[in-house]
Amino acid sequence: MKQFLSSLIILLLCGLPIYSYAEIANNVPDTEVFFKTKQLAEQGDAAAQNKLGGMYDEGKGVSQSYSESFKWVKKSAEQGYADAQATLAIKYEDGRGVPQSDAEAFRWIKKSADQGFSIAYVKLGTMYEEGKVVPQSYTEAFKWYKKVAEQEYRIAELDPKDANAVAATVAYLNLGLLYYEGRGVPQSYLEAFKWYKKVAEQGSAYAQVLVGTMYADGEGTPQSDSEAFNWFKKSADQGNPDAQHNLGSMYSRGKGTPQSDSEAFKWFKKAANQGNTNSQYLVASMYSEGRGTPQSASEAMQWYKTAANQGMADAQNRLGDRYSEGKGASQSYSEAFKWYKKAADQDNTYAQIRLAMMYEDGKGVDKNNKKAAELYKKAADQGDAYAQGYLGLMYEYGKGLPLNYEKAAEWYKKAADQGDDLSQESLSALHKEGKISNRYKTTVTKTTVTKLTKKTIDQNIGIDEFNVGSKYLKGLGVRQNYEKAAEWYIKAANQGNAAAQFNLGVMYHKGQGVSQNSSTAKNYFKKACDNGHQSSCRNYQKLK
Repeated sequence: MKQFLSSLIILLLCGLPIYSYAEIANNVPDTEVFFKTKQLAEQGDAAAQNKLGGMYDEGKGVSQSYSESFKWVKKSAEQGYADAQATLAIKYEDGRGVPQSDAEAFRWIKKSADQGFSIAYVKLGTMYEEGKVVPQSYTEAFKWYKKVAEQEYRIAELDPKDANAVAATVAYLNLGLLYYEGRGVPQSYLEAFKWYKKVAEQGSAYAQVLVGTMYADGEGTPQSDSEAFNWFKKSADQGNPDAQHNLGSMYSRGKGTPQSDSEAFKWFKKAANQGNTNSQYLVASMYSEGRGTPQSASEAMQWYKTAANQGMADAQNRLGDRYSEGKGASQSYSEAFKWYKKAADQDNTYAQIRLAMMYEDGKGVDKNNKKAAELYKKAADQGDAYAQGYLGLMYEYGKGLPLNYEKAAEWYKKAADQGDDLSQESLSALHKEGKISNRYKTTVTKTTVTKLTKKTIDQNIGIDEFNVGSKYLKGLGVRQNYEKAAEWYIKAANQGNAAAQFNLGVMYHKGQGVSQNSSTAKNYFKKACDNGHQSSCRNYQKLK
C-alpha cells in the first residue's frame, strides 16, 4: 500500500492543472495558450514559468520536451515558487529531463515544505518512510503527514486536482496506514479507521474499500456487515476492482445483503474485467457450475486461463484438471502436465501430487517413479496427508525409492495422525505382518477395514459372506489368508455390502490378496460411497 500511495502523490502532482479555468471555459487553443505563457515566462513570471514547464512536459501546444520542461520549472523554483520546487524535486527523483539525484530531490522538496506547500509535506513524509537520502524514520514521516492534517482541509470543498486536496487525500491515507501498522506511533485501529473514514467520506474509492474492510473485520469500529456492504458499494460504483470483488463476495455469502448468485456474478465479472485475479477465478467457477449465470464450459475454461496466465496456482490446477478430463477443451495430458507444472513450481501441493500421478502412470510425460516419489516428498514435507500416505506406499513397495518398511511406516504415521484412513490401515497391516517395530503399534487410532455401515446392518446385505471374509482377513478361527478374504468380500460386495466394498478397495489399493490396482480400488470405494460408507467417499475422492 505504501508504494501505491507514493505513486499516487506523483501521479496527482503531475496531474495538477496547467490551464486556468478561463482558458478551458473559452476553449483557447493550446498553441495560443503556449505563446502567451511563454511571453510571460520570458518576462520572469514565476507562475508562467512553472506552467510553461508543464506544457513542455505534456506536449501541450508545443513538442514534448523533458529538458525544456526542466529548464523552465527550475527558473520558477529558483524564484521561490513552492509548486515549482515540489515539481522540480520529483523531476530530480525520477531523472526526467535531468540526471537523477535523490539529494537534489530532497533539497528542493524541503525548500517547498519550508514555505508550507502541503504536497511537499506529504512528499517529505514518504522520503522518510522509504529512507531516501535521509535516515529512514516513521516518526519523521508521521510528523510531516500530520502537518497536512493539522490544516483540516475539507477535500470535498476543493477541486479534486487542487494541490491541497491531493495532499490531504494522501496524508490522511498514510496516517491511517501508520496507525494501522503501529509505525512511528502506537498501533491503533481506532485512529486508523478515523483517518481512512475522513477520506472515504470525501469520496475516495480507495479509502472506501479500507473502511469497508475494517467494518467487515470489526477493526477500529464495531463489526457490521451492512456498513461494510455500503462502503464497498460506494467504491464499487466508482469502478474500484477490489471493492467490486468484495461486493461480489458479500452477495455470494449473503452477508450484509440478501444472498444473490446473479448479483455476485455481476460484480465478480466487473472486477475480473479489470484484472482482479481472484474474481477471474470465481467467474470461471460460476460459469463451470452454472451458478448466477448460464453454465458454459468454454467460458469457464477461458477465465481459468486468464487467471492462470497471471500466475494463480489454483487456476492453473483447474486448467490441468480440465485438460486431463477433456472438459471445456480437447483432452490433452501434455497440456494438463504443463499447467500442473506451473502450479507445482509455486510449491502447490495439489499440483505436486497430480504431477506425481502423471509420472507414475506415464500420462503426458514419460513414466518415472523416481520423479513421482520426489514430487510426493515435496508435498509430504508441506504436511499434505495424502502425499504422505503415497510416499509411504512408494517406500513400502520400492517404487522410485529403495524398499524400506520403516520409512514407509514413518510417512504412514504422519498421514495417519492426520486421520487418513488408508494410511492407518497400511500402518496396521505392516505391523501385523511383522515388517515394522512395535513403536508404531500405538499410532493407529482407528480401524475401518471391518466397520459395518448402518445400511449393511439394517438390510443384512451379504453379512454372512462379509463375516467369513473378515475371519480370513484377521485370522479368526482360521489361518489368515488375504486371497480367501478377498474372495468372500467379492461375494458380499456383489450383493451390495458397503463394508466389503470398502475392504476390497483397501486391498486392491495395497495389493493384499489381489494384484495391486488403483483403478479397481477406486471403483470399489465409489460403490461403497454410493451405499453410504463415508470413509469410502473420502478415499474415492483422494484416488479420483
